[in-house]
Amino acid sequence: MKSLFKKKSTREILAFSLLPFGISTIYSIVGTALNMYFTDVLGLSLSMTGIMLAVTKVWDAVNDPLMGMLVDKTNTRWGKCRPYVFWMSGPMILVTALLFAPVDFGQTGNFIYAIIAYILYYTIYTALDIPNKGLAPLVFPEDKLRVKALSWSNILGSLGSVLPSLLFFTVAGLWGRENQKQGYFFSALIFATLGAVPMFFSAFGFKEKIKIPPKKEKYIDGLKIVFKDKKYIVLTIAMFFSSIVNIGSMFLPYFAKWNCIGVLPIDQLCDWINQTFGISLQLTSEGLLTPLLQIGSGISYMLSMALIPLFLKKMDKKTLWIGTSIIGIAADIICFIVGIWIVPYNTFAGAVVYMILRFFTNFPVGIMTVLTTAMFSDVVEDLEMRTGKRLEGTVFSFQSLISQISVAIFNALILNVVVAFGYNVDKMNALTNNLTQPLIQSPTQSFVSGGVDYTLLLNVIFFLLTAFGAIGLLLQTIPMFFYKFDEKAQAGKLKAFREEKERRENEELNALAAENEKSAGDAK
Repeated sequence: MKSLFKKKSTREILAFSLLPFGISTIYSIVGTALNMYFTDVLGLSLSMTGIMLAVTKVWDAVNDPLMGMLVDKTNTRWGKCRPYVFWMSGPMILVTALLFAPVDFGQTGNFIYAIIAYILYYTIYTALDIPNKGLAPLVFPEDKLRVKALSWSNILGSLGSVLPSLLFFTVAGLWGRENQKQGYFFSALIFATLGAVPMFFSAFGFKEKIKIPPKKEKYIDGLKIVFKDKKYIVLTIAMFFSSIVNIGSMFLPYFAKWNCIGVLPIDQLCDWINQTFGISLQLTSEGLLTPLLQIGSGISYMLSMALIPLFLKKMDKKTLWIGTSIIGIAADIICFIVGIWIVPYNTFAGAVVYMILRFFTNFPVGIMTVLTTAMFSDVVEDLEMRTGKRLEGTVFSFQSLISQISVAIFNALILNVVVAFGYNVDKMNALTNNLTQPLIQSPTQSFVSGGVDYTLLLNVIFFLLTAFGAIGLLLQTIPMFFYKFDEKAQAGKLKAFREEKERRENEELNALAAENEKSAGDAK
């Protein structure tokens, strides 16, 4: 029998990496464009969008644990988590497209439709995401190989995240400003297909190495086990606050659309493209500037993931988490100060400086993405050694639930904060119609119109993109000082545990083979 620890080829790691590429591509569609589609295209208010996110989390409270139970009880010839990649890739395209469907039921009707579509989307997404998070320890049992696989898979996953953020609005703009609904719909359909097809085929390139028998335990029993683990509690608290780090980035299209009016000569550029290439292109500020502003952060995201194995040779995961968080806090605060008082964000130079600084503000995000999965995988391994129970579904489903609840809470909070400062898409469209100069003269000079201080409003949007992330990094770092885990000692214990488990499995197989041989002899 081949060793359980035999290292798999680069081909398997690459195949495994196609899964996060697909999931990240699809999730990035929603993170990049959904809020703007709901508010600026479908006509929902920011408050309605926040309410919708909160309401859908009631379903998540049922859906996530249910998915965790299904994963823990799944036992097929394809494995425990891998089958869901086969089953859910196709439906993922459908529900993503439905989320951006060009409906017109009036504001109330659109609101109800959005809730239903969002629930369908997250039901299918959860059925992919929870098994995906549980796959790493099953496919790559060794910690070092798993971290390497997670690093490279998340690099490819980051490419999936970057593609929609760079190109979604540009592709949507091909349908013109008068057909925004159709543009968003077909752009979502294109990128959902681009993500789901590689995701489906990825499952043919790797296999689960850890074989787990069907479970009869109740989900609540699994929760009781994981809640007794202090490491899991600490990580879950950190995860709750980590959503703050990324949630402000959903305002990047708003920043490009409103804060950066007049930064680039959009109309002249469209005329040049039309005259030079014969292509009638109607670019928008968010369609052109959003991808440009993402360049620095995209490079940083992929680079940070590639460097993780090197960092972990010098320090443990906890130290890396705390260190990169501190760097990120400093970068976010510096970025905010520079954009407000040194190089104003609503100038061409300010946009360029902000694009460069996003390289540093986004560096911790890529590292946290890999570390989160790796550290929760450590918990799964440790729990198996101490209790004999393998609880991927329970561990990752509850972590996913907490993460989504956190996103809903902070999303609804900041959306209502922006509304409180005067955000109203109809009034702002009327105010900026055919405007080719910045809406405000300077981030430090007040501009009031219709009772709204637009300088303050735009500064709030910029704050959410920058300094707000520093608050999240600080809050997610504090619990990590209470995280106690000796990785070196764990590696030795885990190796011995796996070897003993493999020895017992071999003995059982040999005994079964001998019994079958004896039965065959008796039959003769």
